Amino acid sequence: MEKVKIGFVGTGQVAYRHLKEFDSMKNVEVTAVFDPKPENVEKFISQAPAGGIATYENFEELIKKSGVDGVVICSPHAFHLPQMRFAMDNGVNVMVEKPAVVTHEDYLELRDVVERTGGTLVVGYQRHYMPLVIGAKKLIEEGSIGDIFFISGFLAQDWVAVVKKAGRIWRLDPELSGRGQLTDSGSHFTAMLFFLTGMTAEEVGAFIDFHGEKVDVNTAFIVKFKEKAAGNFGILGVTASYGEYLMLWGKKGLIKLSLSENSYVQFNGEEKTREIPQAEPEAKSPADDFVKCILNKKKPATSLSVIEKVALLSDKIYEAYNSGTIAKV
Repeated sequence: MEKVKIGFVGTGQVAYRHLKEFDSMKNVEVTAVFDPKPENVEKFISQAPAGGIATYENFEELIKKSGVDGVVICSPHAFHLPQMRFAMDNGVNVMVEKPAVVTHEDYLELRDVVERTGGTLVVGYQRHYMPLVIGAKKLIEEGSIGDIFFISGFLAQDWVAVVKKAGRIWRLDPELSGRGQLTDSGSHFTAMLFFLTGMTAEEVGAFIDFHGEKVDVNTAFIVKFKEKAAGNFGILGVTASYGEYLMLWGKKGLIKLSLSENSYVQFNGEEKTREIPQAEPEAKSPADDFVKCILNKKKPATSLSVIEKVALLSDKIYEAYNSGTIAKV
């Protein structure tokens, strides 16, 4: 293979981040694009390296005729599953923006597609490539803080205002988004939780505030994990400023992991905190991971197990809210 050929489906804001990264790779060439809005395609091509990008009238045509090795799916969430299925059934590897799927039912179909085709599936969870996050994961896996017994955290983003200001109103339409902040930016948080700990939710309680929208905006939920830990969490879509942290208490110490404040590890019996030792990831980004998976048969940073647990937790949060009871997994 001379160069990995990449196509794009959807040209929203995040697509440009991936485009820039692919452009910096000598063994990659972006050769195809589809977006239902011609003006979006024109803008995308103007930002790409000169020449060589073919445009297509629909997604299926791009997959069947472009000859790409991989496709980057940046479409609305509700389109992810059928597009991933079509691409992989036609021998094209997939990198998809979060969330890969909205529901657990969709996950089961996605798993069958991945297992049947043997194709590569990379999800755009940037946190899974951060040296700080990888370092925290290593501490947990090595047993440095002992068995985890309690977890707490939140992600707060002025999501509604950002969505409306940027004109990405489809995120507030359940027919296109599936759900709201919980599965949109919130899935970064829940995916990181499962990526770090490998835990499995067992019982879930929840409260959802739709804040006048058709999709969830603010969500509070509690979780009992099979591993005997408990946790309380919040996903906020209305706030004055961005904030995110995750606290994990183990029998030997605790970890505070934050992308908006200071992070640290503190061991029992020590008054002072320590910096979390950073660790180099196997790939520096979803785009880098995607290319390495295609060329080197590397396993994606985000496993099918994490994708499943994110979707299942979301289902159970909705079930608990709608029933007014604790939802059992």
